[in-house]
Amino acid sequence: MQYDSAWTYKSLQLIPVKFKSDADLKWRADLPKEVISLEEAMRTGKALIKEMNFNKDADVGVLLIKNNSKKNILINSGELITGGKQDRVSAESVIIPPGKKEEYISVFCVEKGRWSKKAQPFHYNGTVDMQLRKKIDVNKRQADIWHEIDQQFTNQNKKADTWPYINLYNQSTGSDSLYLNYFINKIKTSDSAYAGFIAIAGKRIIGCEVFATADYLLSSYPSMLIGFIHSILPNDDIPLVKYFALKDFADWIFQSEKSQNEFLATHGKADKWQGKTIHLIAYGE
Repeated sequence: MQYDSAWTYKSLQLIPVKFKSDADLKWRADLPKEVISLEEAMRTGKALIKEMNFNKDADVGVLLIKNNSKKNILINSGELITGGKQDRVSAESVIIPPGKKEEYISVFCVEKGRWSKKAQPFHYNGTVDMQLRKKIDVNKRQADIWHEIDQQFTNQNKKADTWPYINLYNQSTGSDSLYLNYFINKIKTSDSAYAGFIAIAGKRIIGCEVFATADYLLSSYPSMLIGFIHSILPNDDIPLVKYFALKDFADWIFQSEKSQNEFLATHGKADKWQGKTIHLIAYGE
């Protein structure tokens, strides 16, 4: 991998990551092409999502999706799907091919107090913050996810009957759009094909997200940004991380397959399609 100059706006800094060359990346030729995001698929009615019934009731940890488009749908871990009998969050990054067959999506619940008798329509609602997403990708336990949401309610001195994460998510300030506009314009005016980004908020490395192809990154870029922006804390100031701390973090991920596997065992994960990594996320905290 190699890195471009950092993009900085207020408390958030992104360091672009790209492949050095295509010489050793012939394996990408076999990956599914022409992908669209889950947000686009749901907004345009190309993705039909419903509860999976089991023993005459819905399964909390699984949703069914049917891809009615002519393109592949790329779903990333941490994407919010609200509605149904409970609000859910995707538990993995996966590619859903077009076709008549219904596919399974692994999910976690992010609204522990509601279980409706009648499922509500599902809606796309962005990506959760990196603190919660780490619980999804690393801990992989429903209890830990609920505990993180409870803690966020406590930190914000808020209460709710059903403890829905979406209530916390919607409390974000109007500055979200300013961050989004800045970083979306940056990639629009760039002539590089990026694989991903290392994200810094204040003095914290909040994570790194990398995709197998530039097309996968572009499809996921807006939702990835939202996750980074929602991870900014009130006390985060101008981004400033010491060089050696940043180098150490990047080396763990990209120096070798061995170091990457060791680091991701406790700090992230790599999602695969037919044995090939399509998406990698690593957490700095």
